[in-house]
Amino acid sequence: MKKLYLWYDLHGKQHVIVANSGIQARQLLLGQQKIFFKLTAKGYITKRSFSCQQLIVITKQLATMLKAGLPIIETLTLISNEHPILQWQWLLNEIKQHLIEGKTITQTLRFYPDIFPIIYQEIIATGELTGQLENCFERLAEQLEKSQQLNSRIKKALRYPIFLVLMTITVSLIMLLVVLPNFKDIYQNFDAELPPFTLTIIVFSDFLRDHALSIFGIGLLSGIIYQKYLKQRYQKIIENQLFKLPIIGQLMTTANLTQIFETLTVTQQSGIPLVTGIMTAQKTTYHHIFQEVLNNIKMTIEQGKSFSFAINESIIFPKLCFQLIMIGEQSGTLDIMLERLANYYQQHNDQLTDSLTSKIEPVMISIMALIIGSLVIAMYLPIFQLGSIIH
Repeated sequence: MKKLYLWYDLHGKQHVIVANSGIQARQLLLGQQKIFFKLTAKGYITKRSFSCQQLIVITKQLATMLKAGLPIIETLTLISNEHPILQWQWLLNEIKQHLIEGKTITQTLRFYPDIFPIIYQEIIATGELTGQLENCFERLAEQLEKSQQLNSRIKKALRYPIFLVLMTITVSLIMLLVVLPNFKDIYQNFDAELPPFTLTIIVFSDFLRDHALSIFGIGLLSGIIYQKYLKQRYQKIIENQLFKLPIIGQLMTTANLTQIFETLTVTQQSGIPLVTGIMTAQKTTYHHIFQEVLNNIKMTIEQGKSFSFAINESIIFPKLCFQLIMIGEQSGTLDIMLERLANYYQQHNDQLTDSLTSKIEPVMISIMALIIGSLVIAMYLPIFQLGSIIH
């Protein structure tokens, strides 16, 4: 993992360099015959250092400055000098250096696949070929923004239910492992038999306390096995089951359809061939099921069949997709129809997201109330019973 370092020249100007260690950073600067002082480490270079939101902002800046007639080298210099995040300053300067050495923007972007997605590289490649680089940056900014909004809505819809689940588990564990043992000491002074429900909860509490480390270890091991083995080997089966769920399955389907048609819209508007656009959509979509379907569609088109015919052969794409794409092919307005499909499924996804939130919240609150209420009743039931025995 590489680290980012700040260094200053004799004029006090700040520069950025990336190396594996401070020693290597010094060696690199000496090898470049740079006179420096005050070398300071400023964090690691990771994929998380380059957020999608910052990429959108930079893409918009590139589109605006290129439309204003500024050369790409000067544009990158201006953006890097003004950018507040050091990692982005370094990356933009690296891209600029590659361009100065004679590489194309497309060749340069392919050095950083974790930062610039496949669709980004494909659209920019088309922009360089057609001389419409500024328009391609503008379309990319719009597409990335829509994609981020889609992901944000899905995460927002799931955030509150996950919070309720975690709160339920936390409160239940506190009551079972901390509160209930104190009540157990009080129960021992009772000269009466405890209710079966309370006894069951006490036995469960004792089991948790005695085997806490074992349970934690089994849970951790199960999570590792799932991530490293089961998820990779049985991913298709897991995805198939998720797609069958009532609302979540529809949400996943509309999210994939939105992503696919947005990608195809941008690639078509940029002049990229349909087969290449489908390959790009295949690489940027979320799930293996849609990736396989898009691969089949690509092969069908390569055999000489129309896009609408290939879509109609697939059971995943609804009939609406076939109808609009067929109209687009016949009228020469395929990019417009693809955009309409992208907008339609985005709106449908928004409705499903709101529906998921409104339907799942009452269920989660009811389950939370049932679990915690049952524990409270189990703890206080012997005290109520003692009152009746005294009377």
